[in-house]
Amino acid sequence: MASKQEQEERELAFKNRIMYSLPVKLGFWNDELALRDNRIALMEYKKQHCELYRQKTKKMYRNVLKPTSLVVEAPYVLYGVLYQLKAPDVISDNTKSLYLSAVIDEKEILTAQHFQHGCILSASRDSSPVVRNTFRFRGLNFDKVGKQVVYGEDVYIQISETSGLPLFIQCENATTDTCGGDLPVRLTQSPDTYCRFKFNHWNPQKRKKTLGTTFKPATRVILQHTASGRNLAVIPHMRFPTFYGTECMVTCRNFLDSHKLETAENFWNVISGDTRKE
Repeated sequence: MASKQEQEERELAFKNRIMYSLPVKLGFWNDELALRDNRIALMEYKKQHCELYRQKTKKMYRNVLKPTSLVVEAPYVLYGVLYQLKAPDVISDNTKSLYLSAVIDEKEILTAQHFQHGCILSASRDSSPVVRNTFRFRGLNFDKVGKQVVYGEDVYIQISETSGLPLFIQCENATTDTCGGDLPVRLTQSPDTYCRFKFNHWNPQKRKKTLGTTFKPATRVILQHTASGRNLAVIPHMRFPTFYGTECMVTCRNFLDSHKLETAENFWNVISGDTRKE
């Protein structure tokens, strides 16, 4: 009689025996093969039509990181030419000076590879003048190209380039979705009351005296949202990830010290080609 060990070895060999010859297909092999072929064909189609996520991301980078040329030899801030908006006194991650920039997130990139209505804004450490961080100021009737911007006058702030209609910075004064919190700052293709901003002197004691006067690039200013009375501000401790790295949130909010004076979060510089080297 076979020993117990031999009997267990025979049972194990019987259990692991090859039940079918090699050419035999098991399960839903034909369906699985068809699904694999469909996936390959779909990927090839998307690749040929530049619809892969990686291709869309590269196209977005080419569009929004395209270098721009800031205005030079302009002694005063003008309408219709390209500038950057820098927060000169804000420090984030040991980096001083953040630049107002537009952002395309991972959801928007599936439908558009350039800035569109609804894109949010941030404060970025990238100082190179590119499409996403250069802007031009527009008069309310779009008829002041080349004229000087003055303190206290309502202006629209338009991003330098889009693939469709011009886009303007908007801060909707709504409380239904913010519960009294920070107001969202976005791009919109419909300039309205919520798109109006005005420059004020950074020193409250000089604001009345400077109303209606011009100012030079690189001057410290306050950008006040006309509809809400709040100032465009950077929140350095509120950071979020983007395609371009970690950046700071931008909102309309008055940051005040114990003397009720605006602090660094509310200060901006209008940067031209002449002042970038300063």
